[in-house]
Amino acid sequence: MSNIKESILILFSERKQETPNTFFFEKKFSLIYNTKILYISDYLRDNNFTISKKINNILKEEKISIVLFQGDGLSIMDINFINSINNNVKKGMLVWDDMMYHDRNRITASACDFVLSGCPLSVFKFQELGYQALWIPVESNGDIFKELNEKKIYDVLFFGRQKNNRQKYIKFLKENNIKILECGPHDDISNTFEKLNKLINQSKIVLNFTEQDNTKYNYNPLSNFKYHYCIKGRVYFTGLSGTLCISEHNPAAELIFKNNELPYFNNEKECLDLINKYISDNSNLDYATDKYKKKCLEFEDKNYMKIVKVFLQNLSLNRDKPYINIPYWYEYTFFKKNILTRFKQNKFFTFFSQVFISLFTNKYKNKTLLPVIFILTLLSSIIFLFKFPFSRKKYEKN
Repeated sequence: MSNIKESILILFSERKQETPNTFFFEKKFSLIYNTKILYISDYLRDNNFTISKKINNILKEEKISIVLFQGDGLSIMDINFINSINNNVKKGMLVWDDMMYHDRNRITASACDFVLSGCPLSVFKFQELGYQALWIPVESNGDIFKELNEKKIYDVLFFGRQKNNRQKYIKFLKENNIKILECGPHDDISNTFEKLNKLINQSKIVLNFTEQDNTKYNYNPLSNFKYHYCIKGRVYFTGLSGTLCISEHNPAAELIFKNNELPYFNNEKECLDLINKYISDNSNLDYATDKYKKKCLEFEDKNYMKIVKVFLQNLSLNRDKPYINIPYWYEYTFFKKNILTRFKQNKFFTFFSQVFISLFTNKYKNKTLLPVIFILTLLSSIIFLFKFPFSRKKYEKN
């Protein structure tokens, strides 16, 4: 049996410092593949045609057999872009905030062969439509989050940002004499993964909150709903560190913790009762922690990536993909994104070459969109020509 690794290319939309999911994905895929990472934001001074040409050259030169495209948010990676990438490779969509972006993700995914989602609930949503999909935990690196045999000196740990309903819970718990250590991603005590892992090891219980604000994200069809409740990485990487997590309820976590390994609460009173239940009885705490930890180890990268590899090896590439009647709003949204991205770059050739591609090369399914596209490209071109010399002088001064 050959030990030569296949090669995989992961295309992320942009570099982010505060939520480095790209770091975790690179680490986990490197266990089983020769992994190459590209950030589309590094290539946006080119038009889409040139970017896809460069990517196809990389696929050929480095003999890459699998490509993952980041979904969620809004980037240039739409159906047209994915279709321009070599069809001799396996194409997949990688998502982790699918709850907010599922309407768009499910359409873009029709250009792919499979979907990997950080939410087990969204996996079922894709499978309902006929997609081949698999859940993939994000922050599950056992070399980062692991047991250190530290003494448990903190009763309760909360790490993260103070947003949504978190402050309300923490205030209530403190008023009821619960000792909580609070820290955030920029605090000296917890500003690296190593420091955070040590704090988790030193704590008896970690609090996890799942309420997520819908209203502050652009292009989110759920914005009419103030909140949703989503799975967080805390619910499995806390267990890798040998500490019990108790979590605000969310339905997605029930799909992976099927035997009550993860204790849930629905309100402040239930949260307080759970904490008192475990803090007041060491044997109860030890039993619950051990049960929870054993389950979390199933999701650790070295274990779970074996499942991912089997899934990718067994993909049925000859199976019919879901048929999508592409809606007007989808084509309009990506058209506008492609034009405005190059407009902001203030590169004359890139802007007008992308205008040409968007106007004459893309094959739009909604023909009624064509007059709108023509008018918008005309207006944006006129504005660009007026602003270009002034913006150029500004850049030269800087």
